[in-house]
Amino acid sequence: MLYPIEFTSKATVKKQDKNSEKQSQKKYNDPLNKNWMVALSFSNELGAAVYEIAPKLSQILWIPPLMYLGADIYDKYKNDKNHYKPSGTRAFEQAIYQGLSGFVLPTFAILAGQQITSPVAKLLNKGISVNAKKATLMHMNNAIDQCVGEMFTDKEKFRNLFLNSLENKIKACKNEKLSDPWWKRLVKKANGKYALANCKKDKIIDYAKKNVDTLIKIKDSLQAKKKPPEISNSSFKKYMREYPILKETYGEVFANNALRYSLKTYENKLLFGNKLLKTIGGIIALVITIKPIDTFVKKVLMQKYIDPGIDKFSRALVDSSNLKKHIKNKL
Repeated sequence: MLYPIEFTSKATVKKQDKNSEKQSQKKYNDPLNKNWMVALSFSNELGAAVYEIAPKLSQILWIPPLMYLGADIYDKYKNDKNHYKPSGTRAFEQAIYQGLSGFVLPTFAILAGQQITSPVAKLLNKGISVNAKKATLMHMNNAIDQCVGEMFTDKEKFRNLFLNSLENKIKACKNEKLSDPWWKRLVKKANGKYALANCKKDKIIDYAKKNVDTLIKIKDSLQAKKKPPEISNSSFKKYMREYPILKETYGEVFANNALRYSLKTYENKLLFGNKLLKTIGGIIALVITIKPIDTFVKKVLMQKYIDPGIDKFSRALVDSSNLKKHIKNKL
């Protein structure tokens, strides 16, 4: 059987060649640029933001980005986009880019957002910064552990324990701020360690007095076997279950451990709300700055400074190599 002969024009051949070139030159897709992998690579920023309220979760959230960073550096070292071409320089550049845009600068942005939240929150906290409120609540929490004996029955002694020790703490914080060297003051100021010294003493004491009055109400309600509205049902049930057992077994002194737990539950609730405010401030700062940070690192730092600097260093290293000197001497 004879088949008809088909003639193909030059134009048709050229069109077919162009189509085959387009198919062979497919757009490069980074294997690590999938949406779910990129989302995991940002979990360290979330970890830095939630450190105040969940330190252990924060540490866990740093694991996926570190694994992504290692895989990305190795992939860029091994492959130049869609073909195999190992390059230590390319891997080094990728490490710098990822380190700056994914770890260092976003973390600083989050910390800055949290620090800005503290003075801004003075407007909501009646003149008390977030850091000062946190320091006061932590002091109150620690002072509850020091309540013993008749302090649970004598309201005046109970109140004096908190307020007198807080005044001593404020005085010690001010003295520490004056005596610390400048470099230590910078670090402690960034961490909010001088919060009690930087806020007005009367504002802090007024807040502490209201807090103590609430603790007294909670204590009186619990001792009268009534649930105070400031604590949860589970905390109240725990108190009602443990207090009589501890009192019968160890006496009144040890039975107050159940009371301490309930009082600290209230303080921890306030402390969590205070930390949550800083966390929100950090997340807002991250959302606002994450895109500008990436653009700044990619378009400014990498293109104008880091890449040219690495190239100059590589050329200088080659020029000063013993092998090149040996070749020149032979010639």
